[in-house]
Amino acid sequence: MKTTLQPVVRVSDLNRSIEFYARLFEIKQRVRTEQWAELPVGGTNLLLLKADQPQKQVAEDTSKTSPCYLGVETDDLDAFHSKIVALGSRCVQPPLKQQNGDRIAIYDDPDGLALHVTEPDKFGV
Repeated sequence: MKTTLQPVVRVSDLNRSIEFYARLFEIKQRVRTEQWAELPVGGTNLLLLKADQPQKQVAEDTSKTSPCYLGVETDDLDAFHSKIVALGSRCVQPPLKQQNGDRIAIYDDPDGLALHVTEPDKFGV
């Protein structure tokens, strides 16, 4: 049995969100209607769903951030940081090295959904 996880994100402005994610991940939309779009990302599809109440989940205090977020893994957090900030995303937590050696940063998308970005420790187990 083949199973795939498909994250669905409610957005207030479908065009703006498509442009943001397409430029961030250097991808093109796969399917588009008036109410939703599907973008292939890392072996799955990110579904953007137009909604009156988008998922605004980033708080100034990162300890109060919603438990729902998009997790992103990269091999170059510094380059990712430069790119996402240039796209207008707010950096909620700058890249910080964790005890296990990984580096983690938190950003928000155009509607305030948290993107937790991890650069795994290149020398870790």
